[in-house]
Amino acid sequence: MLLSLIAVLLPAIAPLLWVADIALIFMLGVDFLMTPPPSMLDVRRRIPRRVGLDREFERALWIGPGVADGLTISMHEERAPELECVAMGDGQDEGEDAEEALLPAGKPLVLIRAHRGLVRGRFAFGDLRVRLRGPLGLVWRQSTISAQQELDVEPAMLGLSSVLKLAASDRWFDLGVRRMRRRGGQREFDSLREYVPGDDPRQVDHKAFARRGTPMVKQYIEERGQELLILIDTGRRMGATTSVGKGRGWSKLDHALDAALQLSAVALQSQDRVGIALFDERLHEYLPAEKGMRHFERLRRSVYAAQPSALESDLGRALRELSGHHSRRALVLVLSEVADPYEAPRQRAALLSGSKRHRLMFASLDDPAIRRAAAGIDPVRPAERVAALSLREERRHSLAELSGSKARILDTLPAESAGRLLAAWLDERRQ
Repeated sequence: MLLSLIAVLLPAIAPLLWVADIALIFMLGVDFLMTPPPSMLDVRRRIPRRVGLDREFERALWIGPGVADGLTISMHEERAPELECVAMGDGQDEGEDAEEALLPAGKPLVLIRAHRGLVRGRFAFGDLRVRLRGPLGLVWRQSTISAQQELDVEPAMLGLSSVLKLAASDRWFDLGVRRMRRRGGQREFDSLREYVPGDDPRQVDHKAFARRGTPMVKQYIEERGQELLILIDTGRRMGATTSVGKGRGWSKLDHALDAALQLSAVALQSQDRVGIALFDERLHEYLPAEKGMRHFERLRRSVYAAQPSALESDLGRALRELSGHHSRRALVLVLSEVADPYEAPRQRAALLSGSKRHRLMFASLDDPAIRRAAAGIDPVRPAERVAALSLREERRHSLAELSGSKARILDTLPAESAGRLLAAWLDERRQ
């Protein structure tokens, strides 16, 4: 516009401006032709297949060397907002990342960013919008590369591998589990199983070792597998989030799934048969009890994406439907939350009825923030302290109501639930 105005005011220089315009158009054309289409680039993304909730993971973009060496590349990557980019920080994540870099000559460019999954479930990194700047710096060429990739955000299960090793070697004390006295005097030999690192070398059967070529240890009747059914509440009360301590920001359901899967892994390793089910107003996602560590993957896949619903939970109906699926007597662990004093009698009646068919454990997940406020650990306003004390009193009455059932009642903080459940399961298993 400015050059056109000058040409009007000074007609003598108009030919020069025309020459300049033609030269600019020519250079733009040359720059465009010298810039390869971004679709010709070898672009690859590397992400893990699954990650733990709230755990950081790396996303790497690999751009191979070739015709675009020495040019500037700009990458715009679509992704689900639940896969937060750690570098962006809170409040800045809009579900699309932009990166710009210079492609080195003769070697690949690798762009790495840290992300973390904020919500359990299956989410995706989407297509890539790739732009290349011409060698003269006058044009950008753009292409969209189809690059949809999914990953699963699962319960974190921190330290699961170490828990399995300690459990396999019977080092329960290191897991925070009180050592239980063995009952019945002499143990009766039952069968052989493969050696697991940490087993007592004195239990190795050397004849079986020589015959099979694999270390085998003796298994006794008290170690024989039992049946464990885990029933996880996904109703309204399990959507409450924890605001303090380990797993801050996780829902009670997040903690329940984490603890349930850790316990499942240990029980399966101990030759137990494990089944799992979810419930709110009815039973759903039921997976029958089986044994073996391969079954653990099926358990994990069946529940990892479960989210709290807006429905009120019906424990009585869930236990009745569970008994319809599994008629043999088993140890049933219910991971839920204690109801208010008006609804607690219904929970008690459900546990009493369910105990006729199965042995029941009921694990109630407390709110650590309310517990700390009521105890005066965290500074809060007087009105908040009064409210916390009132809620604590209601919870005490509800737990007292449930203690009248035949079920074993556990009252635990969400972040401590895995250890408490391991201890209670081991205690019940050795009854």
